[in-house]
Amino acid sequence: MRHSILKTFFISGALSVIPFTFADEALPSFTTALMSDVQQTRQHRFAASVITQNDTQLSSELFTTVLEFYSRPGDKVSEGQALVSLDCRDAEDQLSLLKSRLSETQASLTQSQRLASRLSSLRERQLTDNLSAEDAQSEVTRQQARLTAINTEIQLAQRQISRCIVNAPFEAAITAVHAGVGERTAPGSLLLSLQQLSDAEIEVTLPVNRFDLQQGVTAEFELSEYLYPIELIRLSPVIDARNRSQKAWYRAPESVAIGSSGTLILTEAQAFIPAEYIVSRTGQLGIFILEDDLPSFYPLANAQEGRPYPVPNELENAQIIIQGQQWLQVGSSE
Repeated sequence: MRHSILKTFFISGALSVIPFTFADEALPSFTTALMSDVQQTRQHRFAASVITQNDTQLSSELFTTVLEFYSRPGDKVSEGQALVSLDCRDAEDQLSLLKSRLSETQASLTQSQRLASRLSSLRERQLTDNLSAEDAQSEVTRQQARLTAINTEIQLAQRQISRCIVNAPFEAAITAVHAGVGERTAPGSLLLSLQQLSDAEIEVTLPVNRFDLQQGVTAEFELSEYLYPIELIRLSPVIDARNRSQKAWYRAPESVAIGSSGTLILTEAQAFIPAEYIVSRTGQLGIFILEDDLPSFYPLANAQEGRPYPVPNELENAQIIIQGQQWLQVGSSE
């Protein structure tokens, strides 16, 4: 807003405002604006990268042969999706043998229990000796132990069979295949490499104790001229003593690719009066504001020439003079 005042006037001084007077000549014209429209915020920029939570290599857990790959490098896979099929015939045959032994042992246990029960009844009628009854009961115990061992072996064999299909542990992208169809594998042989796609993070190195990351600043990630608001996940408790820095991690937008490099922009919450609007009057730095449609000089305590100044709370909605303040003078009320 542009103003031109041609008469002499006085402003009674408030506690924090120095009264303003004009000479008889016409007051120079000046322009005002809302403080909220001209105030500045400090921004700090840091190089940052989008990283995956897991960069995983999947290996074979069996001595077997690769039958088929269901995914190739570049494919996107979902959690639990089958990726590799391994030859499982040995494990399946082992499971069949164990189930046969299980049936045999169950039959032997049933027979032993019947014999032990019969001998126990005969012993009560004193028709057999104690040793025979005890031997029959011991055989029941041995068969029960064999049954437990076989059931455990069956569980192991079933787990081996489940390892014949290698599944994706999370939503991911296949980055490399390390084996071929028909290749013989051993436990630990590499099959695939993949990177987790979900819950990606932005990693950045920041100076120590410079920002209140929890509530004092807002964070944005700049990538290819796009700005994404981001949220702090965690701040490392470890400080790099060599350069007095520590790492921070932010939640990455879903649309940003893993491995992207961009810029983290931190904006401080505190707003500042631009230095070009600050002038010196009677040895005091301050600004001219509009009160009751008249300009008043507002001193800024401890202001430094050429440096922005934090906006006082009482001036958040003030009209500040942004042009013509160089020609305005401060007087005293009479």
